[in-house]
Amino acid sequence: MSWRIYLLIALAILVMMAFKITKVLAIIVILSVVIITVIAYFSKKG
Repeated sequence: MSWRIYLLIALAILVMMAFKITKVLAIIVILSVVIITVIAYFSKKG
C-alpha cells in the first residue's frame, strides 16, 4: 500500500512541475510576442 502512496505523491509533484514549466513557457512566449510587436511598431513609426 505504501509504495502506491509514494507513487501518487511523485506523480502529483511531476504534474505540478509540468504545470509550472508550461506557465513559464507561456509567459516567455507572450513576452517575446509583445517585444516583437513593439519593435515592429517602432520600426514602422521610424
